[in-house]
Amino acid sequence: MATTPQGDRPDGELERSDAYRTFVAGSRARFGDEADAWLDALPGLLRDVRDRWSLRLGQPATSDGTRLRVDVARAGEPASLEVTYPDGWWAETTHALASWKGEATLRLLEHDPRGARLLERHEPGTALRAEPDERVSLREATDVCDRLWIPDPGGITPVATEVRAWASTLEARHIRVGRPFERELVRSAVDLFGTLGPTQGERVLLHGDLHLHSLVLANGRRVALDPQPLVGEPAFDAASLLRDAPEELIVDVDGGRKRVRLRFEVLTEQLRCNPGRVRGWAFATSIDHAVWCCEQGDQALGATVVEVARMIRALDV
Repeated sequence: MATTPQGDRPDGELERSDAYRTFVAGSRARFGDEADAWLDALPGLLRDVRDRWSLRLGQPATSDGTRLRVDVARAGEPASLEVTYPDGWWAETTHALASWKGEATLRLLEHDPRGARLLERHEPGTALRAEPDERVSLREATDVCDRLWIPDPGGITPVATEVRAWASTLEARHIRVGRPFERELVRSAVDLFGTLGPTQGERVLLHGDLHLHSLVLANGRRVALDPQPLVGEPAFDAASLLRDAPEELIVDVDGGRKRVRLRFEVLTEQLRCNPGRVRGWAFATSIDHAVWCCEQGDQALGATVVEVARMIRALDV
């Protein structure tokens, strides 16, 4: 068996970290009892991949609740160890990362089907959200899209399948959270999902949750972090960029409307997407997101997202 590289973290230090505890609690909350056996075996998985991949673990670990990340080094090169419960999305995301080959996302260096990936490390503080000129940011984002949207590699959930599931539950979910905004908006979103999903044209591999803050530099090139891959039309990813950062858009409502219009013009021109379909996807997914925010107990963010949905709906095409 391989030995721990000299100077590595002592055994058990990672498991005692706040990030590790946050990750375990978040995984139990999301996946329930089905994750218990996997979480019990997690320390062994971490030791195994550390030894097999010859990793030196860095500090500190971080977690967003359902994903644990640790800065590591291998043969003197920086990398990032990412661990998450291996549900169906884990396998699809791994397949998508392998298909992108590091052209538009972080390079996939190693993976273990039990839920661990070794990825190229990105440069912190380089997100496009920090760029003061949004027109420049959007043009850089569209360059990434040109590399992201590769032919369907097979084995990835179609947009049509995913949004059919959203449409089937959206009205009931809206009722369960207390109807925090007009039912008519929800019905319009359901109708759009039902219309847009089956009528897509070109189908490519999509990021699935594209935002400016997830577009960073890695070894000098602009890449997209944290894909939630789907296969569908490019307008679906363009819609994510259109509705990005809703909190910023309502600080100054008139300014927010102008920014939405600017985004709409740049994205539809640069990406050559049908304007009506970009607007439709952006509105419908915003309403779904607003309901999700309310389900998480964030009524204020839900109301913000709805206001941005209204701005998007008002766009002329």
